[in-house]
Amino acid sequence: MVYTPSGFSQSGYSRIATPHQMAPYLKNTFSEIANATLLIPARNEEKLTVEGVEFPALFIQADSSFFTMFDMKILEGSRELMFSDFRNLAITSEKARQLFGDESPIGKTVYRWGDEFTISAVVSGMSKQSNYPFDFIQWFPVFFLDAISGYMHVNTIIELIPGTNIETFEKKLYEHEAIFIEYLIINKIKIKPLTKLRYTDPDIVRGVKFQHILIFSVSGLLVVLCSLFNYLTLFVSRFRIRQKELALRVVCGASGGSLLMMLSVEFILTLLFSVLLGCTLTQLALIPFLTLSEIQMGLPSIYRESLMYIGGVILVSLLVFWLILIIFRMSNLNVSIRRSNKYLSRKISVIVQLVVSIVFAFSAIIILKQIHFLHHTAELGFSFKNRGSLIAWGENSEVFANHLKQIPEITEVVHARGMTSLLPNSGRWSRDIASWDNRPADVENITLEHLWVSPEYMSFYEFRLIAGETLTDADPESMVLLNESAVKAFGWHDPIGKRFENHFTVKGVIKHVYNFAPTVAAKPVVFLKPSPEMETMNRHSLEEGIVYARPVLFKYQQSTWKSCIEKIEKMKNDFDISGITNAEEMYNNYLKSEKALITLLSFVSVICVLICLFGFISLVSLTCEERRKEIAIRKINGATTDDILAIFAKEYFLLLIIGSVIAFTTGYFIMQRWLEQYVKQTNIPAWIFLAIVLVLALVIVLCVGWQVYRASIENPAEIVKSE
Repeated sequence: MVYTPSGFSQSGYSRIATPHQMAPYLKNTFSEIANATLLIPARNEEKLTVEGVEFPALFIQADSSFFTMFDMKILEGSRELMFSDFRNLAITSEKARQLFGDESPIGKTVYRWGDEFTISAVVSGMSKQSNYPFDFIQWFPVFFLDAISGYMHVNTIIELIPGTNIETFEKKLYEHEAIFIEYLIINKIKIKPLTKLRYTDPDIVRGVKFQHILIFSVSGLLVVLCSLFNYLTLFVSRFRIRQKELALRVVCGASGGSLLMMLSVEFILTLLFSVLLGCTLTQLALIPFLTLSEIQMGLPSIYRESLMYIGGVILVSLLVFWLILIIFRMSNLNVSIRRSNKYLSRKISVIVQLVVSIVFAFSAIIILKQIHFLHHTAELGFSFKNRGSLIAWGENSEVFANHLKQIPEITEVVHARGMTSLLPNSGRWSRDIASWDNRPADVENITLEHLWVSPEYMSFYEFRLIAGETLTDADPESMVLLNESAVKAFGWHDPIGKRFENHFTVKGVIKHVYNFAPTVAAKPVVFLKPSPEMETMNRHSLEEGIVYARPVLFKYQQSTWKSCIEKIEKMKNDFDISGITNAEEMYNNYLKSEKALITLLSFVSVICVLICLFGFISLVSLTCEERRKEIAIRKINGATTDDILAIFAKEYFLLLIIGSVIAFTTGYFIMQRWLEQYVKQTNIPAWIFLAIVLVLALVIVLCVGWQVYRASIENPAEIVKSE
């Protein structure tokens, strides 16, 4: 993928970042390039009409070299016919079966945006997991691009000759300056492997971020290790308790094989019960989990891999059992009978479980707090609640806007001629600024994004003015507003009245507008009034003439979105409208991965707490069982039940303190790093630490207190006699 870091985009490069002349230019200029192609990838699923029925479809636009580079195969139809007219389409075999069944799609007519297209070829297609999934390919001829806009920004993809030194070629490409037309100069060109685009390209729609997949994978691994560690601790503890029993079995003639068989059967029965219960829970949670994680995986595949995992656990566990038994057989029988039990491993187990549980709970709370903060903070610089937008086509869009105002649920309508909605974020344009007041001699040009606004537009989105005055209808087009990043980039302390490009004058400064992913920093933006000629920015030139596309923004009453949509949909019979979007839903899509992560982490946290709870109960029960004589002797010497409870409470509260210190130090470091990816961050208050400790302290009191209380009220004489 070819990109330019100077291009204005959310991540430093953009898929739509090069002019269409770039592909043939690079192919003819650099001998290291074996092939080059250009294409416009599918953004989102569009609606396609076939015989009056709408179907979702993915469209890409590509040139003929796309077939050569990606080894596309023509299964049916004519390649020459497809590349002879931009109204001819190629369809994938999978989509052809979905739309037309076993009937040949060649020559069939489909409708897109109300225009007629003809299917002229059937192609092999690509996986939906590709960077470039598609159902249809449309050829875009260069002369059509030139006729519309002189040049169009598309994807440029190059294939290097095998054996090319990548570092040398990257340096050579970066230092090259490409001049296409007098006002289009491209420099500092970079490349990125297609295999790395999947998790970094902002234009690829991902429900779950790759980083969050890693977090959940590590979380799952920690839960598995925590549960296994808990089980092994309990097993070793039970084995120590049963050492006298096993020694007596040996005295009575039991062989090593019989002991091995007995322990193995006990373990396998326990494991089979666990497998049965685990498979039942898997069956119940499968569909919600696959929906949440967007994983496309069948149940047989899940069980096949699970059985491999279970087989590995059985094998490793049996080896551990045999090793413990060998150690037991090699030890002195008298030592096995008389040896006192050690509690260090149990304390370590408790601390490990506490650390894992606290880290999970702490992380889940911080993520939830950050999501809530992003939804309710005033630091985003604009308001997206209860706001929507759509595209009105044709000359009667003014009439449509008036009809829209008549819907009772809608409280405000803005006809955004020459402008675009903030959510979805589209229609941006940027350029380099070479001259401004007080420019230092050693400072590079500034890349400044342009956003056209009106007084009604700024009021609609509730922009926040922090210096100077806002734009009015009486202001000339040369009067502009800047955001905070632009002021900083210019190096101005008092920007009001300053000029740049010998034309624009700064009237005011507004707060950053974060109408994109919350992990993306605000970049320099200039806010301008649209000129009368800006209408041409919202038109599409087709063979029939000029079709105007005008954005319309509207504000609706709380909780009335569904009703609004129903009434707007009914207006489609009289008006040509499309692209109805909800700004709040669009912003929620930015946080979709975070919401999925918090759901999964919350579930994992609950599992961790349950494991920790079961571990506490089991370990305390074992400890009480082993220390029955100690408890009895303490009672004989005058200790009360409260005294005994205090001894155990002191011991476990000390473990809680140690675990909390380790967990909170680790959790704070991890979550502070995680929060740094967001431009606006929530704080980490002290009450979170205190609340987690108090909840865990309550759990310890309930678990430890009940078990110790039961042991402390037993008759000490009976215990000593039985021992």
